[in-house]
Amino acid sequence: MLDFRPICLEDRAWIEPVMQAAAGHGSEFSFVNLYLWGDQRVASVDGTPVFLSNFSGSLTYPWPVGCRDLPGTLELLRQDACERGIPLRLFGLLPEERDRLEALYPGRFRFHSVRDSADYVYETEQLAQLHGKKLQAKRNHCNRFEAAYPDYRVLPLTADQLPRCRAFTDEWYRLHFLENDPADYALEQRAIGLAFDHFDALGMTGLVLEVEGEVVAFAMGNPIRPDMFDVNFEKARADMNGPYPMINREFARRIAQEQPQYRFLNREDDMGLAGLRRAKESYIPDLLLEKLLAEELPA
Repeated sequence: MLDFRPICLEDRAWIEPVMQAAAGHGSEFSFVNLYLWGDQRVASVDGTPVFLSNFSGSLTYPWPVGCRDLPGTLELLRQDACERGIPLRLFGLLPEERDRLEALYPGRFRFHSVRDSADYVYETEQLAQLHGKKLQAKRNHCNRFEAAYPDYRVLPLTADQLPRCRAFTDEWYRLHFLENDPADYALEQRAIGLAFDHFDALGMTGLVLEVEGEVVAFAMGNPIRPDMFDVNFEKARADMNGPYPMINREFARRIAQEQPQYRFLNREDDMGLAGLRRAKESYIPDLLLEKLLAEELPA
């Protein structure tokens, strides 16, 4: 077997450059998400990281980006899966990688598109300005919020704000679980806790939306490509009109103004949750980034 071990914060130095170069891939190809979500393990193949992901007992190998010898690396993964007694399942393939895998192993893999894992990608400037008729409703929500709460404040999410945002998040989950299955959010709740615990070490940045001294929304994320910023988490009060559109707009504006190289915002997937899907679709994504899963067929 390959020598897979848990990912630790010190791995960021050698994993992140490989992930940053994973052009065209989804948000799961980032050090932050590898560290935060599920049980992710890493091994080195000729100095390049390869991963084994465990989500609720399902073992999957993310596509080996950046490897020097793709056929050789794939053979190592096939052998590792065989020794573990599991099917080789490769996740996060682009269409061209599917074609290459099929060329290397004709007829040996079954391919699926995983809609629940598709990333919603937007032009940063579009979310910052909310131009156009299709986003009129979002502008109206922001306008009503500004009229109702003229003294609102937008603050950087710095270390001194983290305890307030953590308490806000705990209350958000408590209220949300009154009407939703906690199991649907178990992985997210753990991930956001780790993000708070290691905010600076992970290179996170964010914003807090405040009304009358109280947190009503926050967002945080990190760069994952030379032109793309990933919005990892966003939470807002559900009993107010407009905090979600406001924190969305203000975070996009902050990135557009201070880090204009990030032309795109990746707002990640919808986890198959109907409400979250409607919300992300309502912002009219420029790209719904397809994720492909390849599963080796029995011999």
